[in-house]
Amino acid sequence: MITYVALAFGAAVLLALGCAVASAIYRRPQRGVLLLAGLVPLHGLLFLVPLPGVVSGWKEGLVVFTVLCAWLRRPRHVRGSTPRVFMPWWPAAVVFVVFGSVSAFATFGIVGVFGIKVTFFYILLVVVMWLAPFDATDRDHLVSVLMGMGVFTSAVGIAQLLAGPAALVSLGYEYGTQVRTSGGLLRTFSTFNLPFPFGLYVMLALLVGGAVALADPHRRRNMLFLCATPMMVVAMSSSIVRGAILGLAVGAIYLIAVRFRYLAAPLALAALAVAVTVPFVPRITSVFFSSSSLGQRGDGWANIIASILIHPFGTGLGSSGSAADRISTAEGVAFTQSGLSTNYQPDNYYVKALLELGPIGLWAVIALLVTSLLWCTRLSRALPGRDGALALGVGASIVAAMFASLVSTYFEIFPIDVYFWLLLGVVGCAAAQHESFSGRSPSGRAEAEYRPTFASS
Repeated sequence: MITYVALAFGAAVLLALGCAVASAIYRRPQRGVLLLAGLVPLHGLLFLVPLPGVVSGWKEGLVVFTVLCAWLRRPRHVRGSTPRVFMPWWPAAVVFVVFGSVSAFATFGIVGVFGIKVTFFYILLVVVMWLAPFDATDRDHLVSVLMGMGVFTSAVGIAQLLAGPAALVSLGYEYGTQVRTSGGLLRTFSTFNLPFPFGLYVMLALLVGGAVALADPHRRRNMLFLCATPMMVVAMSSSIVRGAILGLAVGAIYLIAVRFRYLAAPLALAALAVAVTVPFVPRITSVFFSSSSLGQRGDGWANIIASILIHPFGTGLGSSGSAADRISTAEGVAFTQSGLSTNYQPDNYYVKALLELGPIGLWAVIALLVTSLLWCTRLSRALPGRDGALALGVGASIVAAMFASLVSTYFEIFPIDVYFWLLLGVVGCAAAQHESFSGRSPSGRAEAEYRPTFASS
């Protein structure tokens, strides 16, 4: 009897909390986006909680609910002319979405929606940014969330490294699934479900948060974040994700080249110290510089090139990677492509795009990345203060994504896909707001007075 009462009380508390959160998001949809940004790094913890599988769809439900609220609460009146924001990545994004969606439905029928969901779902966050733009306070809160969660997840990763694999298995994680080792070294995964999203998320936090912090190092939040960066780099490295290490390196070079040139000498000394030290640690050398991994990639890429000759428009969006697993489960069958293993798991996003969508899809991905990078770089010089630093950090994250995609399916890794579209939308809000207010810093409720028009020219 006491158990049923406790369960009923808990359910009532959760219902009341849910209603309060829903009401807050309805009144201001930007809160839904900030809530999503703060909670997605914790999604992997659901594995430890005995909850129904449907609960894992909370993030999609939150996005859809936020989009609906943003539509219902969109501004009815716009004072003056609406600024046209030059967003040169839109044509490539449209080609990518339209061509990919047609490919998915043409290849798999109605179940192709799973491939579309995995690849494009979080572009809805850009729609939210259009309907309910972030103001200066929202953008600052987003940076604080990214910084805070980056530090927190890094601390958890260090704790896992100290605890060891046996302690993690005793908590309920599975060895070989979440708990993995490489060369005898534990690959930390923090609050995520795998090492890959953990390493890439910390990389993202270091680049975006680092750019904002370096632009104003005297602010207490920024100073604390900069003090925590060595610990974050160690935590990221402990995940043994090559894409994260490569992305952080090229992202840091981008930040130095564009704005923070005084960091060139310290970074060069740090790189020299690593280059001198690593060869004397055989275990680390064998883990990060394995030749067999590169050989396996080469064999897979050769088979994909042969496949493209047969399928010039690709084998269909969702025919490889995690999307293929979803579609296979829905259809009850597995895919076998010419020269490729069943449900092929690419380790290069460009190869994945070429395999699934052919040269057109590969062009769309590269054009999206290049145009968004050029756009963010231009805005980093044009926007004042924090917004310029934020645009610079997002540009660094795009550079990192371009290189990390060479060794991972970067844009298919949750929550990296969430943050890619979210950050592009937020930078667009900053550009629109500064154009609308002719350079004046907007007030906390400025979003009610304007709505940006996204344009390609």
